[in-house]
Amino acid sequence: MTSLASRCAWGELSWPELIEQLLALGRTDIPLARLTEGHIDAVRILTEAGLAPQEGLYGVWASRSGGTGVRGTHEDQHWVLDGKLRFASGAGVIDRALLPVEADGQAQLLDVGVRDWEFEDDWRTPAMAGSRSFSASLDGLAAEARAVGPDDFYLSRTGFHPGGIGVAAVWVGGAQRVLDLLERARARRSQNEITQARLGRARLEIASAAAACRQGAVLVDKCPPEQLRQLATECRGVTGAAVRRILTDVRELAGPAGLAYEQELSAAIDDLQMYVGQQNADSDAMFLGAPS
Repeated sequence: MTSLASRCAWGELSWPELIEQLLALGRTDIPLARLTEGHIDAVRILTEAGLAPQEGLYGVWASRSGGTGVRGTHEDQHWVLDGKLRFASGAGVIDRALLPVEADGQAQLLDVGVRDWEFEDDWRTPAMAGSRSFSASLDGLAAEARAVGPDDFYLSRTGFHPGGIGVAAVWVGGAQRVLDLLERARARRSQNEITQARLGRARLEIASAAAACRQGAVLVDKCPPEQLRQLATECRGVTGAAVRRILTDVRELAGPAGLAYEQELSAAIDDLQMYVGQQNADSDAMFLGAPS
C-alpha cells in the first residue's frame, strides 16, 4: 500500500487524471485498492482544506452505520473522543484517519493519529477481510488530532460528491480484475458460443462503466455546485449496476468448479460484491427520480 499511496501527488491531479489512476488501481487487488483509495481521498480532502498531509498512510472513517458515531470535545492540546466507530478500514495498517465527530452540536472533521488505537475484529465474512475494516469503542480517548476545515466541512465541500466518482472508478477496475482472473481460469477449459457471448457482454459493461466515470470526471469542473450530487449519483448508478451485472455473468461463467477451486477468482468476486454494496441503489434511484 505504501508504494501505491506514494505513486504521485494525489492532491494535485485533475479529476480526469485521478480517474485514470483509480481505474488502474482497482485492477490490482480489490481490498488493497479500497484502502489506497481511502488514502487518496484523505489527501485530496486535506488539500481542499488548505492543509498538508502529515507523515504516514491515511484513511477516511466517516461511517455512521447502525446509529454509530463519535463525539469529540476539544481540550487543551488534544481531543477527547467517545462513541462507537464501525468500518474503520485499514485498522492497524494506516497511521491517520479523517474522522467526522459531533462537537458542540456541529460536525467537525478531525485529522487523528490512529496507529496506537485498539480495535475489535468483529468482521464476520471473508469478503473484503483484507481491508481490515474493524470497529472501535471509544470511551474518553485522548487523541492527538487537528481540526480540518470549518464546521460541516466534510459534507459541504465541493469535492464531496465527485469523490464518489472516484470510488466508482475503483469498482470498475475491480470488475476488470475479476474478468482477468476469470479469463485466466477459463484458459484451461474449452470455449463455446454462450461463453463468448457472456464474456463479450461483460467487456461491454466494463467499457460503458469506465466511460461513465471518465465522462463524469470531465464534467466535474464544468458542473454548477448544486448539480454535483446528481452528476456523481448518475455515475455511481450506471457503474454500480454494470458491476453487479458483470458479477452475475462471471458467477455463471465460473460455475461451481471455478467458484470452488479458483481461490483468487472466488475471493475477488466476493470482495467486489461487498465493496459495490456500499452503494444504495434504491436510494440513489429515488433521488434521481424525485421531482426537480
